[in-house]
Amino acid sequence: MDKKDVIEVLNQVYDPDYIDRSVLDMGLVSEDDIAFTEKEIRIEYSLTASMCPFSAALGLMMKHALEEKLGMPVKVSLKAGHYQHEKVNELLQDAEQSGDLMKKLEEFGILERCIRFKQEP
Repeated sequence: MDKKDVIEVLNQVYDPDYIDRSVLDMGLVSEDDIAFTEKEIRIEYSLTASMCPFSAALGLMMKHALEEKLGMPVKVSLKAGHYQHEKVNELLQDAEQSGDLMKKLEEFGILERCIRFKQEP
């Protein structure tokens, strides 16, 4: 597994506000934001707007897509600069809060709309 594999998955995760643009197209994640440890993939991401209402949701969708496709634990974190980056990162690391938000993303169809895996031939 390498950064190319991660990029391929992230290219299939779309921004909820710009449904035709992936998180890569939006510039939220670059190759430099991807790192590996022996145990996990680490992703740092940014946002296009400091008041983005999907700040934590974007991180969770990337985590979900990568874990589902690559079968390896993923740690995501929002880069400093967002006015609530500490709160968002706290939510991303808290299993209960993350689980609650994931349920809402599924319930409202956001997860299905924003993660669109290409069909295998």
